[in-house]
Formats: sequence, C-alpha cells, structure tokens
Amino acid sequence: MQKRGGPLPSDKKSSLRLVAVAWPFIAIIVTQAILASFSLQMVTSLRSYVTGESMWSKGQHDAIYFLNRYIDTTQSSYLERHRQALSVPLGDHAARLALEANPPDRVAAAEGFRRGGNHPDDIPGLIWLYENFSWFSYMSAAIADWRNAESTLFEMEELADEMARAALVQPWQRREWAVRLDAINDRVTPLTHAFSNSLGQGTRFVQTSLLIANLAIAALFVALTLWRLNSFLKHRRAIEHELSWRASHDALTKLPNRASFEREVEKALADGSATALLFVDLDQFKVVNDSGGHAAGDQLLCVLAERLPSLLGPGALLARLGGDEFGVLLNTGSVDEGLITAHQLRHALAALPFVWNDQHFSVSASIGFVRLDRSVGSLATALRAADIACYMAKEKGRNRVHVYSPDDAEQAEMAGNIGWVQRLQRALDGDSFVLYAQEIVPLGPKAEGEHCEILVRLADQGELIGPGRFIPAAERFGLMPQLDRWVVRHALAVIADRIALDPLPHRRTYAINLSGPAVGDESFLPFLKAEFAATGVPPQLICFEITETSAVANLERAAAFIAALRGIGCKFALDDFGAGMSSFHYLKRLPVDYLKIDGGFVKGMLRDSTDRAVVETINHLGHVTGIRTVAEFVETAEVLAALEAIGVDYAQGYFMGIPKPFVVEADVVLERLSA
Repeated sequence: MQKRGGPLPSDKKSSLRLVAVAWPFIAIIVTQAILASFSLQMVTSLRSYVTGESMWSKGQHDAIYFLNRYIDTTQSSYLERHRQALSVPLGDHAARLALEANPPDRVAAAEGFRRGGNHPDDIPGLIWLYENFSWFSYMSAAIADWRNAESTLFEMEELADEMARAALVQPWQRREWAVRLDAINDRVTPLTHAFSNSLGQGTRFVQTSLLIANLAIAALFVALTLWRLNSFLKHRRAIEHELSWRASHDALTKLPNRASFEREVEKALADGSATALLFVDLDQFKVVNDSGGHAAGDQLLCVLAERLPSLLGPGALLARLGGDEFGVLLNTGSVDEGLITAHQLRHALAALPFVWNDQHFSVSASIGFVRLDRSVGSLATALRAADIACYMAKEKGRNRVHVYSPDDAEQAEMAGNIGWVQRLQRALDGDSFVLYAQEIVPLGPKAEGEHCEILVRLADQGELIGPGRFIPAAERFGLMPQLDRWVVRHALAVIADRIALDPLPHRRTYAINLSGPAVGDESFLPFLKAEFAATGVPPQLICFEITETSAVANLERAAAFIAALRGIGCKFALDDFGAGMSSFHYLKRLPVDYLKIDGGFVKGMLRDSTDRAVVETINHLGHVTGIRTVAEFVETAEVLAALEAIGVDYAQGYFMGIPKPFVVEADVVLERLSA
C-alpha cells in the first residue's frame, strides 16, 4: 500500500496529467452534446406546438363554417360535423387546464392533446415545453392569446346547442344566428392570428438563440483548441531548447560537451581562427573518487568548471570531454602565448585547494598541447594529436605540459598503442570480440577426455585480428582484466548452452587463458564464482591457463588464486612452461594440473637437440610430479611422432586442427545421439 503523502505511481501521474490537459475539451464536448440534445428537444417541441396550433385554428374555422352551412340548410349533419371540428380546440383546452392544475394532471393533459389531433409521439414534448417554459415571455404571450381565443369556443358551443334545441327554424332565427356567428368569427380571427404570431415569434427566437449558443460553444471549442495548441507549441519549443542545450552541454558542470567542443574545433580549423588545442587530464582523480566518493569527484569537477574559465581568459573555450578530461580551444594570441597559458593553467591547478569532509586533496593535471597550424588538417588529426600529447605527459611523470610533435618517434609508438586502446575499448563496449577454440588432442593412454583451448579474436572493420596484435596494448594500458572478464563471461555462456544440448554427461575440458593482472585483481575471484553460479557450468569442466612469467611475478597471490579455484573443482595449466629461468624451482609451489611446454622448444626439437632435451625434461618432470603435459605449436607429422615417442600426453597445433569459432554446436549433440 502506498504511504500517505508519498509519490504517485507513474501510471497514475500520467492519468492525472492527461485529465489536466483534456478536461476543458471534455467539458466543452459534453456541454455541446447537452446543448444539442436540448436544442433538438426544444425545436421538436416547438414544431409540435406549431403543428398543434395549425390544427387548433383549422378546428375553429371548420366549426364556424359548418355552423354557417347549418344556418343555410338546417341539415343536422352539418351540426354534427361542427361539433366534431370544435372537439379539436376543446381537447387542447382540456389539456391546458390539466397542466395548469395543482398538481398538473399529465394523463388528462395527454388525453386532451390526443383529442386535439396531436400525434402521440409529439404529446410528451408538448407537455414538457408547457411545464418548463410557460413562464418564457414568448411562450407566456402565446398562452395568453390561446386563452383569449378559447372564449369564442364556448360561444360557438352555446350557439350550436341553441340551434339543436330549436324544433322549427324560422327565417328570423337564421338571420339572428348568422349575425351572432359573424360576430364570433370577427372576434376569433384576430385572436387566432395573435396566437399564431406569438407562437411563431417564440419559435424563431428560440431557434436563433439556440443557433447562437451552439455557434458560441463551437467558437469556444476552437478558441480553446488554439490556446491549447499554442501552449503545446510553447512547451514543445521549451523542451526542444532544453534538449538542444543538453545535447551540447555537460549536465554536471554545465560546460560544453565533447560533441559541441568538436564542432567548435572543426569550425576553427576551417577558418583558421584558433591558435592551439589543449587536452587536460586530471592526475589522481581516482584517489578523490575512492577516498571521498563520487560526490567528491563531482564537486571537484564543478569547482574546476567554475574557476578555470577566469584563468583561461575570454579568448578560450573550455569543455568537459568526459570523466576527468577537459578540452581547451585557444582562439587568441600566438602559439607561444598559448603555451604560456597552458603552463599557467597547470600551475593554477596545482595550487588549487580542494577540501572534502576535512580531507585535503592535491590537484594536478597532465596537459597535451597541439599547435593548430597547417599540419593539422582535420578534426580527427587534431584530437588524436592532443590525445597522444596528453598520454605522453602522463607517461613522463604527470603534472606537466607536453607539446605534440609529429616527428617524435616515441609519440609515434604511443599513437599506435593509443589507437589499439581505443579500438579495444570500442570492442569491449560493443561486444566485438569473438571466441575461437583449438583442439588439444590426447596422445597417450593417460590422456583422457576431450580438451580444447578457448582463444579470442578481435572483429574490427571487417578484419579478424589475432591476439598477438592487440594483447600488448591491452597489457600496457590495463585493459586485460576487462578482456579476461569478457572472455570468461561469453565462454561460460556458450559452454552452458552446449551442456543444455548434450543428452550425455558433459566431460569435455575447456581451457581459458587468464592474465597476470586478472590473477592479481582481488575482485576477479568473486567474479569467477558468480559467473559459475549464474551459468550453472560445473567448475570441473574448466581449466584456467596462466603463463609461467605472470605466476612467478606474484607467486604468493598466484598460489592462493589457484588453490581457491581448485578447491571448487577447476583445473589449472602453466602456459609457456620452460620460457622462464626459474621454472623448475617454482613448480613445486604452484598446484597445477597441466604443463604446457613452450612452443619455441616444440617447433625446434627436430633440428636442435637442446630443444628436444628441454621437451623431454619438462615431460619427465611433469610425470614425476603427477602433472600431465601438453605440447604447443605442433605443426608437422614428424614433430607429432617425436612427441608420441617421448610420451607427451597432449598435442596442440595447426597439424592437429586450426582454431574454429567457439559457438553452440548442435551437430556435436546429433553426432552423439547417432552414436
């Protein structure tokens, strides 16, 4: 149950906003509908009265006519027809009296209107209009004329009764009746016209009023629609302005963002208005975040965004490029003055005090400086040069300004590495790596089960790149733990799918390479355990490979890491064994299951007796200590035969099989089912 005063659910808020926007339209539409219904009822009722008045007038005129005919002929049929004609206005008279009674007698009124010749469907409207609008001026006048005209009815009725009682009609009687009937006719004609005119005027007035009311409601609806549309357009323009601002500015610091900054740099390159480009990367920003939390880091960025513009002066554009990186475009002065500004900026940052929760932090920055001259022909070139210069400033000790020079060999090497870093980061973000697997084939009776090593490739711009080209850059710039995580996560996912498709117990061993930084990362072991739990892959199926050099570099940490994972069932292999100088000395301290003989010895064992001796020694050492051996880089049948003769347990290499995409292989399951 929602707490009182708490936030409304999003769907309820949306409903309330919708009601707030729509209620005026709903109100007008309902009003229009009610007015339309009322107008229809009113017009229909008035039409019924006009029709009834016509029959009322006709009844009076017919009654006078038939009396005249009786006077002329004394035929009793005309007297009867007179009474029939007079019953119409008399029925309306009875209906009016029933409606004016207290309380009104609607049943009697309906019967009276029926005798008055009105259609049964019109009678409810006649009663409704009389009851509700008899007070209305035009209606009241029409009713008054109606009453006045009714007085002649009783005179005609009395005259007709007198005629009926006369036994023998004398000529003088007929003359007297004719005079009296003419007098009645003279009085009733103007009264009938007055009744008809009053009713007609009222009908026209009501119709005009209803038309005006409907047009007014329609005009109000149009005005409201235009007003709401104008409000919507204003709101939309405000949103568009806000979105445009957000698209070009950083939400935290309110500085221009990378996209906006790059547009300005591109314009400056086109018109030659800028002097220099600076990339500013804060040193030890991670210390502030780790010690004071992200709130401290955000506050530091906001302080810099507030103070740096005054340090740079009016001829500079400051932008936040992301994280702890800022960009500066200097638009005034010479290159030398721009370089002075860069050094002043570095000194100002170093002297800037920053205190968070009584903790004092020193602030410094590595600054890359690029002259924007003719040698910088494009935006991409300028940004890449500034990035390289900033990296060089960090490589050379931080808290310094490095000026980019296109002829610097050290910078060229750094540029290559930075390029790989960017490609690798894009690949990690976009899942552009792909997994391959190479079979590890058992050679002897002691080698049991299917075995393969999972390898990683980079799919970039239509090219499949081997690890030898990108692993060095990943190691140099600290991306190996991220890459190892990617490989483990995706490899275990594929293995889990394979297990799900395999109807028989899954006994294949999968070897996954781990880097030294991953082994030394305290968060990596919990990550592995979490992935095993999430995928359901039995740890007994996984063999982690670590290189001998990375294991020896941090022996205690490596031994603890291996022991922890072997404790849950994982196996381990020492890769490139024999390449280090202290292999044999450290082997007894590392509890591994496989030794992978360095491929350099395997490839040369047929030509060099020393290489063959090393292979034999490692194989013998492994067997003595209960460790199985794997020979790498097996590329010919002759090398394979030599390894079998020595007694190596497994062989891996292009002769045994090239690496193939590591995917969920349904055909493997089908083969087992058919077997």
